Amino acid sequence: MTPATAAGAGTISFFFDPSCPWTWITSRWFVEVTERRHLEVRWRAFSLTCINEGREVPEHKVDPMAHGQRALRVIESLGAEGRHRDAGRFYSELGARLHRRGEPAGDATIAAAGAASGVDDASARADDEQWDPLVRCAYDEIHTVLGDDVGSPALRLDATGNALFGPIVSPAPTGDDADRMLDATLALLAVPEFFELKRSRTTGPNFS
Repeated sequence: MTPATAAGAGTISFFFDPSCPWTWITSRWFVEVTERRHLEVRWRAFSLTCINEGREVPEHKVDPMAHGQRALRVIESLGAEGRHRDAGRFYSELGARLHRRGEPAGDATIAAAGAASGVDDASARADDEQWDPLVRCAYDEIHTVLGDDVGSPALRLDATGNALFGPIVSPAPTGDDADRMLDATLALLAVPEFFELKRSRTTGPNFS
């Protein structure tokens, strides 16, 4: 392991909106490498509904964003109960249905993802508006750190509060490549003065 990893990452929060296919690809890398490295993970809301308030949203994105907002109620409600692993499993099941299988966003998809991940009351949680303040709070937390010109996903080292947008990958790296990308990401997160690395995307989302 590199010095950045050996020093101890502590808890890493993954802020996301489930409607974003790029985010789900990144989450596949994140799940594989954090489980193998036995890192503590929290799944948090990065609401695309919140970040797009007051903006004109393309018609084809309206329904997926609304569905994502309902799913984030499930995520934040589980987090409030300390059920972060259940939140991660729910997102894995939901994302597989939405992005890999191309199932339509809707109540049935949330219910199926909940049943498959052991969150049998996922539909009730998605319907419950009492969780909206927690979704907003999570978004405000990461937005305060990262600013306006970023999106989903974002990673935060909870011990220091340092956070970054991304990484964006397609397809998700595995094995040694996944480890190297985690170590590089942790190294950048350890530098509060670091702001940005970027290159243009030359391919669409690859879920393989």
